Amino acid sequence: MKKSVYCLASCIAAAFIVGCSSNNQTSTSETPAAVVCSGVCGEQEFTRAQQLHHGDGVEQNYDAALAEYLKAAKAGNVAAMTQAAVLYQEGLTSQGSKPELAVEWLMVAAKQQDAEAQFLLAENFWNGVGTEQDFGKAEFWYNQAALNKHQEAAYLLGLYYFEGENMDEDPEQAYVWMSIAALLGHGNAPGDRDFLIGEELDMTQKKAAWKEVDRLIKEMGIEVPW
Repeated sequence: MKKSVYCLASCIAAAFIVGCSSNNQTSTSETPAAVVCSGVCGEQEFTRAQQLHHGDGVEQNYDAALAEYLKAAKAGNVAAMTQAAVLYQEGLTSQGSKPELAVEWLMVAAKQQDAEAQFLLAENFWNGVGTEQDFGKAEFWYNQAALNKHQEAAYLLGLYYFEGENMDEDPEQAYVWMSIAALLGHGNAPGDRDFLIGEELDMTQKKAAWKEVDRLIKEMGIEVPW
């Protein structure tokens, strides 16, 4: 079965922004650092940031939420890195949208196996937001997110492989990833697999696809109903 293999080094080369006193530049306090935490790090700051972000028991305040996310992120809290990126990209704070900085934080979190960061990074590469459009890198990060049980990433891989949209058309791989998406709970995946993709495969291809699905189930540790 055809597989896409990409060079990790070319996809995740670190790029750090240099701080400057100008208001048009990003300050060093906002730039990501590759902090790796081996235990529980920045949990109090992250919890506080979540409360401020969503207005949970406190007045909603995106600026204060970002400040707390950054504290947690710089302590090594990977989820905080991803949420800081979301605020930067969506422009919810008084600073406005900073998609390039969002990509910087997503890259750091993605390299630490955060599935949501990997998915969002794939979306940025796919759409050319905050970075140069690169469908190869998008495919790589969708794949990484899917392997980390991100159901939407698995679903989109299946869809893009089927449609051949900016990726090599591969109905067999499409069937594999749509099956994984279904097992991860994506509501549209079972129907799209059976009535859209499945119509394009013969029995030999389906058997090969299910063999690969079985391998991924074991590799990913997916609980199955059989």
